[in-house]
Amino acid sequence: MDLVYNISTMKDLRQRIGDPKQIAGYQRVQLQEGRGRGNELLFVRNGSGLTFQISISRAFDIGLCELFSIPISWLSAAGPVSPAFYEKDGREWNRSFEGGLLATGGLTYMGKPNVDEGEALGLHGRISSTPAELLRSEAVQTNDTYELMFQGRVRQSSAIGEHITLTRTIRTSMGINRISIVDEITNEAFSPVEHMVLYHFNLGFPLISETCRIHIPEAQTRRWIQGSGPLEGWDRFKEPSDRAPTVLLHEGVQDENGWIQISVENEVLLNNREQTLRVCICYPREACPFLSQWQNSTRGEYVLGLEPGNTSTEGRALHRKRGTLPYLQPQETRRYEFLVDFSLLDECIKG
Repeated sequence: MDLVYNISTMKDLRQRIGDPKQIAGYQRVQLQEGRGRGNELLFVRNGSGLTFQISISRAFDIGLCELFSIPISWLSAAGPVSPAFYEKDGREWNRSFEGGLLATGGLTYMGKPNVDEGEALGLHGRISSTPAELLRSEAVQTNDTYELMFQGRVRQSSAIGEHITLTRTIRTSMGINRISIVDEITNEAFSPVEHMVLYHFNLGFPLISETCRIHIPEAQTRRWIQGSGPLEGWDRFKEPSDRAPTVLLHEGVQDENGWIQISVENEVLLNNREQTLRVCICYPREACPFLSQWQNSTRGEYVLGLEPGNTSTEGRALHRKRGTLPYLQPQETRRYEFLVDFSLLDECIKG
C-alpha cells in the first residue's frame, strides 16, 4: 500500500522533500484570546488528510478534528476555555465544555449531578479541566513508516485525599487515518479510591445529520436514562429542532474477540461528488462495558455523543447503592484503549 501520494517508502519520499513537516508534523502553540487565553495545544497533521488538536491544558483531550478539511468533531458554543474557568457544581461543567473529538469524564466520578455519601458531585468530574504535563512529542521515522507520538500525564490529586494519575499516549501515522489512544490510570495513593471514567466522543455536522447511520452491535439491553418513548429509530439522527437531548444506555454490547466496534457514516458532497464519510471507534469491552449515546438535535447544539465508560452516567450514588461502583486499589493501574479510524469512500451507502 502506498504511504502517501503514490510513494511507498519514507526513503523515496525524503528524496522529494526538504523536511517531513512539508507532509506531516505537529506544532505546539498557545492561545492568546478570550477565555482560552494561555491554553497550550498541539496541532497534528498526519500527511494523509487527518488533522487534529491535542489540548495539553485540558487533560490531553482531543479537540478539533478534520478529515480532508471536513469537520468530524463537534465544537460547543463555549469556545476554548482555560481550566481556570472550571465550575464544579451541578451542570455548570457545561460552561467549560469545549466539545472536541474527545472529552474525558472522571476520574472518581462522572455522569449526572448527584449527592454521594453527603458529597455533592457535579457533572462529569474535574479531569477534563485539569492541565497535563507533556512527557513526549516526537516524530519517529523508519524506512517505511512515519509515526507521530504524543504522551501527557494528568494528576487528580488532593493534599489530603485521592492521588490518581492518567498517562495518555496518542499516536497517528502517515498513510493511515487513525488515532490510537492508550490510557493508563493509576491510584498512586495507599488507600482504595472510587474510579469512574467516561470517554465522551463528540461528533458533529456534516458527519451528523438526519441522513447519518449509527452502527452499534446488538446489546443485552437498551434503555433510556434521559428521555422516554419507543426505541425505534435510535440509530438515526433528527434534523435541527427544539427537542430535548436524550441519552440511551447500551448494556452488554456484543463484542468480537473482546473488542466492541461502533461507527457513524453519512453521505457528504465534496468537490461536487457524493461520498461516504465514516468514523469507526473500537475498544475492549472489558474496560468499558457501558455505552451511553447522547443525542442532542437542539438548534445550535447539534451533536452526537458516543460515550464508552466503566459505569453508566446515572451517577456515583446510584452505582454505590447497586454495588457496581468500581474502585482502584492502592498502586493499581487500569488500561483503556481506543482506535479511531476515519475514512472517505467513493461509493455511497444508502439505507
